[in-house]
Amino acid sequence: MKKHNIMIPKPRSHFVKVECDSCKNIKVLYTFSTKPISCPSCNAELLINTGGQAEILGNILETLD
Repeated sequence: MKKHNIMIPKPRSHFVKVECDSCKNIKVLYTFSTKPISCPSCNAELLINTGGQAEILGNILETLD
């Protein structure tokens, strides 16, 4: 097989901009994070780790590549 025909798989993980529901603060998070992350201003939980892809509790504004 020639090298230009080999497909490189895209990763399932990415960074996202998340807005807190209560204080509207924006934070950049990783979708496969291993630690729970809370909002720095109001201490509301933004992300809960689940062992794989994390559960995001805030509003996802955009996906960063």
